[in-house]
Amino acid sequence: MTNYIFPKKIIDKSDTVKTAESLMQNRTLQIGFAESVAAVTEGNAYLILDFGKELSGGVRILTRDTIGNKKIRLRFGESVSECCADLGEDNATNDHALRDFYVELTDWSDMMFGNTGFRFVRIDTAPESVIRFQAIVAATNIDSREQIGRFECDDPLLNEIWDTAAYTLRLCIQNGYLWDGVKRDRLVWVGDLYPMIRAAYCLYGDLPEIRNSLSFAQQEGIPPKWMNNIPMYSFWWLINLAENCFHTGDKEFARDKLPFIRAILNETEKYVNENGETHFDFNFIDWVMHHQDGESVEKKQDELVGVNALLRIALTKTELLLKTLGEDFSLCEQILARLNRKALSVHSYKQAAALSVLSGAKSEGMRTVLKDGGAKGVSTFMSYPIFTALTAYAEYDFNLRNIKEYYGKMLELGATTFWEDFDIAAAENVCGIDKLPATQEKDFHRTFGKFCYKGFRHSLCHGWSSGVIPYLAEMVLGIKEIGNDGTVFAIDAHLSHLKHVKGAYPTTYGNIEAEYLLQENGEYKIIVNAPSGIKINGISVKK
Repeated sequence: MTNYIFPKKIIDKSDTVKTAESLMQNRTLQIGFAESVAAVTEGNAYLILDFGKELSGGVRILTRDTIGNKKIRLRFGESVSECCADLGEDNATNDHALRDFYVELTDWSDMMFGNTGFRFVRIDTAPESVIRFQAIVAATNIDSREQIGRFECDDPLLNEIWDTAAYTLRLCIQNGYLWDGVKRDRLVWVGDLYPMIRAAYCLYGDLPEIRNSLSFAQQEGIPPKWMNNIPMYSFWWLINLAENCFHTGDKEFARDKLPFIRAILNETEKYVNENGETHFDFNFIDWVMHHQDGESVEKKQDELVGVNALLRIALTKTELLLKTLGEDFSLCEQILARLNRKALSVHSYKQAAALSVLSGAKSEGMRTVLKDGGAKGVSTFMSYPIFTALTAYAEYDFNLRNIKEYYGKMLELGATTFWEDFDIAAAENVCGIDKLPATQEKDFHRTFGKFCYKGFRHSLCHGWSSGVIPYLAEMVLGIKEIGNDGTVFAIDAHLSHLKHVKGAYPTTYGNIEAEYLLQENGEYKIIVNAPSGIKINGISVKK
């Protein structure tokens, strides 16, 4: 069902736009003869509307009458600057969804235009025209299912981070699949699915979109072809498939994929030598650390370490999955034995260090890399593995500080959804996305971004940035699966400075509810309720 949202603010307008404030008044969305109030544009005019938060959809325009040139230019933007940019200007683009185009209005009309990700809309009218707009509203196609999982605490910033990440994921549930973004990257990227799937388990439990996305990716990546043409994304597919089985207990879906699992393993085995070194034609862990020609040898080495570690994780998960299904897992053991002959050592990239720790290669050197610079070097895609790896060193307080700094800075810059990428080191003296920059400020959306997401091509609503959700659910609220069929959990909460935390985690049997309240004696009052069919294997709550 389409929902309609009236503008919350007028960012700017030309002097020839009259009574624009009427557009913010909730009114009946039906063209009639008695409506006397309308926004009127005369000649070459412009109007910039703010709908208050990132949306997925387009605009519905109710036009009373038009005189002269009836064409208008519509520009959608995830930032104010983007909706004011011309195509090609600082990488402004119509890639994946049209967000800059011309339409023609007519008298007594009610029409919808556009289907993209946006918060701001700019309307430009032509010379020698007069147009009376009765209403301009956002027409949204946001998933409306109930969010079951919850997280609340006495720190408002953490609550806002949770809510924003949850809303980011909700926008990316589209057409039966999990999309990477709603403006750009309306695709099923298998590696990017990992933090989205983990967040979905915490918010909704079992989503059919997860299996739909895994099956769709399978059809497009039949070996010897790799998922999304990236070998590592086939590894992520194995991880995601195993996680789906362990979380939902759906063995039949996994069993149906057995021939495909075997094909991936057979193809992968060709690229791992006896010394544990990999030689894939293309290596990729995260854009932040992706090595390109001319860059340092250390960066290339870190990327190869990340590939080795990711493959170890995928094979370990797949081995457990095959054991659960009663299938032969010897090829997993053979490839793992080779990989384990290669010592893992990381120079500087947190992403490679995190995967190394999660693969079992824990060391003080990895800890140093993960902690160096605090939130600097964190990426939205890999934030969940990075923060989770740090829990191997009991760095719970450190993690919460950095989560608040990293995600909090995006909120400070106007985020209502979390972004494709964010480098906190680049966030000094920058203008937020909800206004135009002052003279001495850098324009964040226009200026920053790297690789394929430079400038305005940068997506400001990206599903992979929802990985903070599973961290808060598993490590702070402390509800974590420890079995392989979605029925066995442990409660191991690490509350740091928090005095009150409560929430819910959905399972196939119902919600696990937990609440912790700090008492005057310094101890926590603990309330945990689990549905029948769920086993809680230990409860621990720490400051």
